[in-house]
Amino acid sequence: MKKTVFMLLALSLLTCVSAQSRKCSVETKALVKERVENGETTIGFLAKMAEGFNRGVLEKEGIRIGAQAGQIVTLKVPADKIHVLDANREVLQYSIAHRIGGMDCTKTRIDTHVDSLHAGKGVVDGQKYRGEGVYIGITDWGFDYLHPNLSDAVGNPRTVRVWDHYRTSGPAPIGFDYGTELADRESIMAAGGDTSNLYGYGTHGTHVAGIAGGRGRGSKFIGMAPLAEFLLCSFGLCEDDWMNGVEWMRRVAAADGKRLVVNSSWGMYSFSTLDGTSLLSQAINSWADSGTVFCTSAGNNGDRNFHIQHTFRADTIDTLRTVAQYYTYNPEAIGECLIMWGEREHDFEAGFRMRRDTNIWCSPMYNTADFTDGDVIYDTLMCDTIAIPYVVYIEHENIQDGRPHIQMDVNRDDALELQLFITANGGTVHAWNVANKTNHAGNEGSPFASNDHPGFSHGDAMYGIGEPACAEKCISVSAHDADHWNTTHTQFFEGDKASFTSSGPVFGEGFDKPDISAPGYQVISSISSYASDINDYRAEASVRLENGRNYIWSPLSGTSMSCPAVSGIVALMLEANPGLSTEQVRDIIRRTARNDSITGPLLERDSLSLHWGWGKIDALKAVNEAIRTVSIEAVEKYRMPIQIYPNPTTGRVTVNTGCGEPQTMEIYSIDGRLVSQRQVETECSIDTHGMPQGVYIVRIGSRTERLVVR
Repeated sequence: MKKTVFMLLALSLLTCVSAQSRKCSVETKALVKERVENGETTIGFLAKMAEGFNRGVLEKEGIRIGAQAGQIVTLKVPADKIHVLDANREVLQYSIAHRIGGMDCTKTRIDTHVDSLHAGKGVVDGQKYRGEGVYIGITDWGFDYLHPNLSDAVGNPRTVRVWDHYRTSGPAPIGFDYGTELADRESIMAAGGDTSNLYGYGTHGTHVAGIAGGRGRGSKFIGMAPLAEFLLCSFGLCEDDWMNGVEWMRRVAAADGKRLVVNSSWGMYSFSTLDGTSLLSQAINSWADSGTVFCTSAGNNGDRNFHIQHTFRADTIDTLRTVAQYYTYNPEAIGECLIMWGEREHDFEAGFRMRRDTNIWCSPMYNTADFTDGDVIYDTLMCDTIAIPYVVYIEHENIQDGRPHIQMDVNRDDALELQLFITANGGTVHAWNVANKTNHAGNEGSPFASNDHPGFSHGDAMYGIGEPACAEKCISVSAHDADHWNTTHTQFFEGDKASFTSSGPVFGEGFDKPDISAPGYQVISSISSYASDINDYRAEASVRLENGRNYIWSPLSGTSMSCPAVSGIVALMLEANPGLSTEQVRDIIRRTARNDSITGPLLERDSLSLHWGWGKIDALKAVNEAIRTVSIEAVEKYRMPIQIYPNPTTGRVTVNTGCGEPQTMEIYSIDGRLVSQRQVETECSIDTHGMPQGVYIVRIGSRTERLVVR
């Protein structure tokens, strides 16, 4: 076997990231190289910038700055200017914008008690709530703007604005230079729907929007917030495009004086830290703090044992052996992406073997300790006459979470069995098996299994929460079957967990997901009349409009369907109390969750479930609690400022929070790195021994104070 290692330093520094860069992960270096070699002249990035950075310095180099969430920005960088990111001291970290993978209303309304809110029954103020005055932002694709489910009572679209990243006619929104913004209902009606993208003419966005806010015109299948209005973004299937879409929605909502909830029914696992530390997660948390509510689907890998973990003994040679089964359900899957994360300060090594009958071919074992600067290895394993290309991304210490990391993208051959081997001298290693596609956007899990080999281990379906659902301050939504009455047997059935819904916990420490569950099994909603495969859908209802087009409603399943149910309920909450903070929305949804014999008494035991979160969402209780809740602005108005003494300090300090209720206190270094986080009430003590000298930011809610450590 001839081994070839392509070092990124061999490329011109004018066309790639420096191989010695400490500002990005090794996979960013590799993907930049790949995209440049594929002829891309502009590369999208997410970057963490110094506070108050000079935009002009980057813009003079032809680098376009898009969305900004706190210190996280999106960048479009010419291929010959990527080296500027390493040279500019105000660029603290950067990551390539990763590719993103894809993604009956009546029962949902009844299960969540939304039907009571629509009728004004059981509501503490007696009002009917239908989402009026709130914007629901749908970041998706496959939109039919004229579907009657997304229109008002007289047939006009309830979509206020559209940004289609794939429509090239322009004009783009102010501040951006790609795609087309449709800024009035006339142009929206003239366009009809979004344009084709990587996944063709789909229907995912139309179905999702109908669940969140469908009016049901022409059918009985009404969504959660039928009077809410839509902002629709057919985004460019990359993280930076998604962030730009959210920034655009936030600008529109702010200009119109509306509250905004953003629905994201998509996810990914590869090239993400999976523990809420990524730049994307940091951006979501920052925007959430400023009032945007994010609802994300938890994922659809709950019925696949695509995760495995092993705690290695420090006093002996210990090896995890397992078979990574192939994902064969998607023709775009070219092999398996084997993702491995270890513990900080515990290196590990991994390799794979290909087996056919009694013949075995082995790759080298790659040890994270040998790659302190990170590396990318391109190689081919020859198995007799069968060539198996593979790529290995290796990091001794990931820039965002400090963990050792290996990812192996291994092409498949159905005649060969793929075996994964991991060894370590102490610590725990987690691994995931995800379909690898040519665009690196695989999010479909495939099992780890023993295949009856002695000493081999099975996988499990735990730790299934990927991006963006692993961001701490989003609302991560799992799925269940709606409660239903069986008329044949005259028996009531409580809805069970959907077999496909991904389970927690979140990989890492500090918080768990999902937050809540909503109906996501066989949910009937609108189908785009432009969908390439429209004839494959079973029409539960249909209507033909004056334009001659036939519009249908059909059932789909997934956390992509449960997520917009929660987004629509959030719109009802914000209609009832527009002053709610994002944290108040999340807290109310969790505290008012419905527990039954299926979920168990989660709230009573104060124990979040790895499948249910805090239980099934109860819209009636949530809206009633929203009405009773004092808005965060009113609370903050009467709070005392944070007091820290002694300050400056050389040792222990006391923090007086200025309030009496439990809150989260966060301490950040001056460059924006989270140093510590804890729950506090009236007063607490902090030991600053071991903290480097410098200035720190103490944040409690929306209030901040500086702490100087000498």
